[in-house]
Amino acid sequence: MIEKIPFGKTGHNSSRAIFGSAGLGTANQSEADRAIDTLLEFGINHIDTAPRYGDAELRVGAWMKRYREQFFLATKTSERTYQGAKEQFHRSLDRLQVDHVDLLQLHNLTDVVDREIIMR
Repeated sequence: MIEKIPFGKTGHNSSRAIFGSAGLGTANQSEADRAIDTLLEFGINHIDTAPRYGDAELRVGAWMKRYREQFFLATKTSERTYQGAKEQFHRSLDRLQVDHVDLLQLHNLTDVVDREIIMR
């Protein structure tokens, strides 16, 4: 089992290894299902995904009805305006088949101009 430690101030004890779902972007559901078996086997309880990861949200979404309570679920938005981020986030919720995530992040926020747009 992979060690778990507090994830910031969230109250969640997160596995030290986080599953980045980008690798599921081109996987079929059968391949993705083998990944969930591995996560469960090793006690990985934190999944990170994003709309930019191809079909990864769809693959993870297929697990959520059965496994949602076992995972800290994070996603991102690559949009820089409120309306764009809101629309992309709601699409992510649909694709993930959930009504909420535990963490929403801004994807690849490295550009000064993007930061200024977001902070308006």
